Amino acid sequence: MAKGGWGRGWQLILSTLKILQRHPLFLIPIIVVWAIYAPIIIYLKYFFPWGSYNFGVDLGVVFLTLFILSFIILFSCSVVLELIQQLEGRKELSLIGAFQETVSKNMIKILPITLIWAIIWFILTIIEALLSRKKKGKEDFNAENVAKTLAGYSEFSLGRAFFEALEKGIRMIVFLILPAVVWEDLSFIMAIKKGFRILKAHLAEFASGYALTYAAAVIVFLPPAIIFELGTGQHSNPPLIHFPDSVWTGVTVYIGFAWSFCMYLEQMFTASLYLWHLKWERKVELAKKQGQPLPEFKDVERPSLLDNVPDLLV
Repeated sequence: MAKGGWGRGWQLILSTLKILQRHPLFLIPIIVVWAIYAPIIIYLKYFFPWGSYNFGVDLGVVFLTLFILSFIILFSCSVVLELIQQLEGRKELSLIGAFQETVSKNMIKILPITLIWAIIWFILTIIEALLSRKKKGKEDFNAENVAKTLAGYSEFSLGRAFFEALEKGIRMIVFLILPAVVWEDLSFIMAIKKGFRILKAHLAEFASGYALTYAAAVIVFLPPAIIFELGTGQHSNPPLIHFPDSVWTGVTVYIGFAWSFCMYLEQMFTASLYLWHLKWERKVELAKKQGQPLPEFKDVERPSLLDNVPDLLV
């Protein structure tokens, strides 16, 4: 077994890729999220009449948007967790069944987590907007600008990079909390405590997963980044290549799959880390009952969703 938190984090990343290769169905829930997310962002960017109402209305629209996005992302994560539970229970994978379980059992329970996440996301968005000194005019609605908007393409700044990194960390912590609700049926408060306890206990593994999923995002978004650089004028200079709209449309489609893949990695990594922790907890409890030395986390074999061994016991 690979040594250290980085080695264990890498193992979890590899396992999520193997699961996707064996069961592409796991990617569908987050692709559905993208199909909802993209039109909302495009509408707000190019068609919503910002400033036509009072400032409070604009803030309300921003918060409502972030709440909706938070909810549909967590809803998709719950569906993925239900698919994992089916896989662990040696049941035939059913996306419809996972969706029904989420609606009937989990949807109400994830609302408090959604609210907390949306509030934090909203605060960070407002702070980032206040610290940004760039004032841009309204951009034209065209295929190129749509692709850049959905990719989050803009000039690099340390402030923007900091907020994106912070938002990613918070998102992965939220993903780490959700299995406590879906798999163990814990209350909102207990789920938060359990999630942070796992984070504290396996901080090295979490940090490695954060870094590795970030690196994966850099790799998968490299092709559109190259096209953006070639097709965008710099410092009042014309672009090196004038791409037709068909290319920008293809880039937009690629971005949708790339975004979904990156979100899948984050969701599955945190779910796998949670499952590994549950297995370790059971080993510790068993050792206590038998009066044996307590095993360390590194001594417990990583659970696999592909070995037909039901590591998830609810």
